[in-house]
Amino acid sequence: MNMYYKHVLTYDFSEDETRESFKELVEGMGYVEAEDQSTYVLPYSESIQSKEVADAIVAWSKNENISSDDFVQIFYLASVSVSNTKKATKIGSRFLKYDSTNKGLKEK
Repeated sequence: MNMYYKHVLTYDFSEDETRESFKELVEGMGYVEAEDQSTYVLPYSESIQSKEVADAIVAWSKNENISSDDFVQIFYLASVSVSNTKKATKIGSRFLKYDSTNKGLKEK
């Protein structure tokens, strides 16, 4: 079955409770669990942007038990200008990692 995705999200959380809370968060935003372990995908028809998702995850993480090894990475398609007349599509990424100043995740 061919599927098209707007985002592919990978994650790793040390604590089971944190992982389950995270799954509830992203499923509420329209993500569905992929066949691969620790991966969620957002169907292409969804209109949510990667920055909105990253901001929601950072805000959520401030109230969770986040460890220094925990992370979330969001992959998405992005258009970039390569000249005055040409654009190219690339795979962009937002990497959210533990930040000791706020005891949660922060975009790196």
